[in-house]
Amino acid sequence: MTEPVLGIAGVVLLALAIVALFLRPRRSKGRMVDAGLAAGAGLLGLAIGLVVADRVHRPEAVLAAPTEPAAPSTGYVESRLSLQFPADDEYPTGAGEANVADWYALRNSISYTPPADEKTGKPPDQMLKLLTDASWSWLIVVAFDRPTQYSRIDVTFTGGQLPYYQIARQNLRYAIIHVQGRIPAGQMDIVASE
Repeated sequence: MTEPVLGIAGVVLLALAIVALFLRPRRSKGRMVDAGLAAGAGLLGLAIGLVVADRVHRPEAVLAAPTEPAAPSTGYVESRLSLQFPADDEYPTGAGEANVADWYALRNSISYTPPADEKTGKPPDQMLKLLTDASWSWLIVVAFDRPTQYSRIDVTFTGGQLPYYQIARQNLRYAIIHVQGRIPAGQMDIVASE
Protein backbone atom coordinates (compact mmCIF):
# COMPACT_ATOMS: atom_id res chain seq x y z
CA MET A 1 0.00 0.00 0.00
CA THR A 2 2.80 2.43 0.80
CA GLU A 3 4.79 1.71 -2.38
CA PRO A 4 2.46 3.55 -4.79
CA VAL A 5 2.22 6.47 -2.36
CA LEU A 6 6.03 6.75 -2.17
CA GLY A 7 6.29 6.52 -5.94
CA ILE A 8 3.75 9.31 -6.44
CA ALA A 9 5.49 11.39 -3.75
CA GLY A 10 8.80 11.00 -5.61
CA VAL A 11 7.29 12.21 -8.88
CA VAL A 12 5.55 15.12 -7.11
CA LEU A 13 8.86 16.08 -5.43
CA LEU A 14 10.55 16.13 -8.85
CA ALA A 15 7.79 18.36 -10.28
CA LEU A 16 7.91 20.74 -7.29
CA ALA A 17 11.69 21.06 -7.55
CA ILE A 18 11.44 22.05 -11.22
CA VAL A 19 8.58 24.51 -10.61
CA ALA A 20 10.40 26.03 -7.61
CA LEU A 21 13.42 26.67 -9.79
CA PHE A 22 11.41 28.99 -12.02
CA LEU A 23 9.01 30.56 -9.48
CA ARG A 24 11.11 31.36 -6.43
CA PRO A 25 12.77 34.72 -6.10
CA ARG A 26 16.37 35.08 -7.06
CA ARG A 27 18.69 35.15 -4.06
CA SER A 28 21.95 34.97 -5.88
CA LYS A 29 23.19 36.53 -9.06
CA GLY A 30 23.91 33.17 -10.64
CA ARG A 31 21.22 30.56 -10.74
CA MET A 32 23.83 27.82 -10.47
CA VAL A 33 23.17 27.11 -6.77
CA ASP A 34 19.41 27.15 -7.25
CA ALA A 35 19.63 24.90 -10.30
CA GLY A 36 21.93 22.46 -8.47
CA LEU A 37 19.59 22.19 -5.48
CA ALA A 38 16.54 21.74 -7.68
CA ALA A 39 18.20 19.14 -9.88
CA GLY A 40 19.51 17.23 -6.83
CA ALA A 41 16.09 17.16 -5.16
CA GLY A 42 14.45 16.23 -8.44
CA LEU A 43 16.88 13.35 -9.08
CA LEU A 44 16.38 12.09 -5.54
CA GLY A 45 12.60 12.09 -6.07
CA LEU A 46 13.00 10.33 -9.41
CA ALA A 47 15.30 7.66 -7.89
CA ILE A 48 12.81 6.99 -5.09
CA GLY A 49 10.03 6.68 -7.63
CA LEU A 50 11.99 4.25 -9.83
CA VAL A 51 13.05 2.05 -6.92
CA VAL A 52 9.51 1.85 -5.61
CA ALA A 53 8.08 1.17 -9.07
CA ASP A 54 10.60 -1.66 -9.55
CA ARG A 55 9.58 -3.24 -6.24
CA VAL A 56 5.89 -3.05 -7.10
CA HIS A 57 6.24 -4.73 -10.51
CA ARG A 58 8.81 -7.37 -9.58
CA PRO A 59 7.56 -10.96 -10.18
CA GLU A 60 6.50 -12.93 -7.11
CA ALA A 61 9.04 -15.67 -7.84
CA VAL A 62 11.88 -13.18 -7.43
CA LEU A 63 10.45 -11.77 -4.21
CA ALA A 64 9.83 -15.23 -2.72
CA ALA A 65 13.28 -16.64 -3.62
CA PRO A 66 15.37 -17.53 -0.57
CA THR A 67 18.41 -15.36 -0.03
CA GLU A 68 20.64 -18.26 1.05
CA PRO A 69 20.89 -21.62 -0.73
CA ALA A 70 19.54 -24.59 1.13
CA ALA A 71 22.18 -26.58 2.97
CA PRO A 72 22.94 -29.85 1.16
CA SER A 73 22.17 -33.03 3.00
CA THR A 74 25.31 -34.69 4.30
CA GLY A 75 24.20 -38.29 4.49
CA TYR A 76 26.02 -41.20 2.92
CA VAL A 77 25.85 -41.35 -0.89
CA GLU A 78 27.30 -44.41 -2.61
CA SER A 79 30.54 -43.21 -4.18
CA ARG A 80 33.01 -45.27 -6.21
CA LEU A 81 35.49 -44.91 -9.04
CA SER A 82 37.15 -47.59 -11.16
CA LEU A 83 40.32 -46.75 -13.08
CA GLN A 84 41.96 -48.96 -15.68
CA PHE A 85 45.76 -48.56 -15.72
CA PRO A 86 47.40 -49.67 -18.99
CA ALA A 87 50.94 -51.00 -19.29
CA ASP A 88 54.00 -48.80 -19.71
CA ASP A 89 53.07 -46.21 -17.06
CA GLU A 90 50.40 -44.55 -19.17
CA TYR A 91 47.58 -42.49 -17.67
CA PRO A 92 44.48 -44.44 -16.62
CA THR A 93 41.01 -44.35 -18.12
CA GLY A 94 37.74 -44.38 -16.22
CA ALA A 95 36.04 -47.78 -16.14
CA GLY A 96 33.00 -46.87 -14.01
CA GLU A 97 31.87 -44.36 -11.44
CA ALA A 98 29.07 -43.39 -9.07
CA ASN A 99 28.67 -39.95 -7.46
CA VAL A 100 31.88 -38.71 -9.07
CA ALA A 101 31.81 -35.24 -10.64
CA ASP A 102 35.41 -35.42 -11.88
CA TRP A 103 38.71 -37.18 -11.24
CA TYR A 104 42.38 -36.62 -12.04
CA ALA A 105 45.42 -38.89 -12.05
CA LEU A 106 48.64 -36.91 -11.82
CA ARG A 107 51.92 -38.74 -12.36
CA ASN A 108 55.21 -37.45 -11.01
CA SER A 109 58.37 -39.10 -12.26
CA ILE A 110 62.00 -38.10 -12.25
CA SER A 111 64.41 -39.47 -14.82
CA TYR A 112 67.99 -39.63 -13.62
CA THR A 113 70.94 -41.24 -15.26
CA PRO A 114 74.16 -41.18 -13.25
CA PRO A 115 77.29 -40.08 -15.12
CA ALA A 116 79.43 -42.85 -16.54
CA ASP A 117 82.38 -41.98 -14.31
CA GLU A 118 80.33 -42.10 -11.06
CA LYS A 119 81.23 -45.06 -8.83
CA THR A 120 78.02 -46.56 -7.42
CA GLY A 121 79.07 -50.15 -6.94
CA LYS A 122 76.12 -51.36 -9.04
CA PRO A 123 75.77 -51.92 -12.77
CA PRO A 124 74.29 -48.83 -14.52
CA ASP A 125 71.07 -50.59 -15.55
CA GLN A 126 70.42 -51.77 -11.98
CA MET A 127 71.16 -48.30 -10.57
CA LEU A 128 68.81 -46.67 -13.10
CA LYS A 129 65.98 -49.06 -12.19
CA LEU A 130 66.50 -48.37 -8.49
CA LEU A 131 66.42 -44.59 -8.98
CA THR A 132 63.39 -44.54 -11.28
CA ASP A 133 61.37 -46.87 -9.05
CA ALA A 134 62.03 -44.65 -6.03
CA SER A 135 61.09 -41.40 -7.79
CA TRP A 136 57.66 -42.34 -9.18
CA SER A 137 54.44 -41.28 -7.51
CA TRP A 138 50.80 -40.72 -8.40
CA LEU A 139 48.17 -38.37 -7.00
CA ILE A 140 44.62 -39.46 -7.70
CA VAL A 141 42.02 -36.77 -6.97
CA VAL A 142 38.34 -37.73 -6.79
CA ALA A 143 35.72 -34.94 -6.62
CA PHE A 144 32.29 -36.14 -5.49
CA ASP A 145 29.20 -34.93 -7.32
CA ARG A 146 27.10 -34.67 -4.14
CA PRO A 147 28.61 -34.32 -0.67
CA THR A 148 28.82 -37.68 1.07
CA GLN A 149 29.33 -38.58 4.72
CA TYR A 150 31.62 -41.63 4.68
CA SER A 151 33.76 -43.28 7.32
CA ARG A 152 36.64 -44.55 5.17
CA ILE A 153 37.94 -44.95 1.64
CA ASP A 154 38.92 -48.41 0.43
CA VAL A 155 41.40 -48.82 -2.42
CA THR A 156 41.70 -52.23 -4.08
CA PHE A 157 43.79 -53.23 -7.06
CA THR A 158 43.56 -56.24 -9.38
CA GLY A 159 46.29 -57.10 -11.83
CA GLY A 160 49.40 -56.80 -9.71
CA GLN A 161 50.86 -55.48 -6.48
CA LEU A 162 49.80 -51.91 -5.68
CA PRO A 163 52.68 -49.91 -4.16
CA TYR A 164 52.33 -48.16 -0.81
CA TYR A 165 49.45 -45.67 -0.82
CA GLN A 166 47.77 -43.34 1.63
CA ILE A 167 44.69 -41.14 1.69
CA ALA A 168 46.41 -37.76 1.74
CA ARG A 169 43.31 -35.58 2.20
CA GLN A 170 39.58 -36.11 2.34
CA ASN A 171 36.32 -34.37 3.18
CA LEU A 172 32.66 -34.47 2.14
CA ARG A 173 33.49 -33.19 -1.36
CA TYR A 174 36.77 -34.85 -2.41
CA ALA A 175 39.49 -37.38 -1.64
CA ILE A 176 43.18 -37.37 -2.63
CA ILE A 177 45.08 -40.68 -2.79
CA HIS A 178 48.89 -40.67 -2.96
CA VAL A 179 50.54 -43.77 -4.43
CA GLN A 180 54.32 -44.02 -3.96
CA GLY A 181 55.80 -45.94 -6.89
CA ARG A 182 54.80 -47.30 -10.28
CA ILE A 183 51.29 -48.67 -10.72
CA PRO A 184 51.30 -51.85 -12.81
CA ALA A 185 48.71 -52.61 -15.47
CA GLY A 186 45.39 -53.44 -13.81
CA GLN A 187 42.22 -51.99 -12.34
CA MET A 188 42.04 -49.75 -9.28
CA ASP A 189 38.74 -49.47 -7.40
CA ILE A 190 38.20 -46.55 -5.01
CA VAL A 191 35.11 -46.89 -2.81
CA ALA A 192 33.83 -44.56 -0.07
CA SER A 193 32.27 -46.77 2.64
CA GLU A 194 29.76 -45.97 5.38
